[in-house]
Amino acid sequence: MFDPFASALDAIFNAPGSEAAEHVSIYGVRTPNIRVIRGRNDQMVRLGESQIITGTHRVEIRKSQVPDLCHGDTLMIGVIGDDDAFVAKEELALTGEPIGDDENLTWTIGAESVDVSR
Repeated sequence: MFDPFASALDAIFNAPGSEAAEHVSIYGVRTPNIRVIRGRNDQMVRLGESQIITGTHRVEIRKSQVPDLCHGDTLMIGVIGDDDAFVAKEELALTGEPIGDDENLTWTIGAESVDVSR
């Protein structure tokens, strides 16, 4: 059966602005060859009498590629090389609880860059 939402989502996740990634669960299970879309929103936070604006990172992931997602999982963001091999460029730690969309097709979850130079 043709699902217009899934077809549109395929196009979006393969369009410019999406990125190649590999998901690693907190249990070490790897899901290669996924596509993600990153976003960054500013958020206002109160600190006593003051307000500060902080940047928050979020990632959208298709549920069809990663059906189980949780706080503490990681994403390796990278590129697909000429030999079709995935080359990781950045690691993100997923934070918070994943939120599903209305059609139950994608997850949105917070993300923080992991300093791999340690």
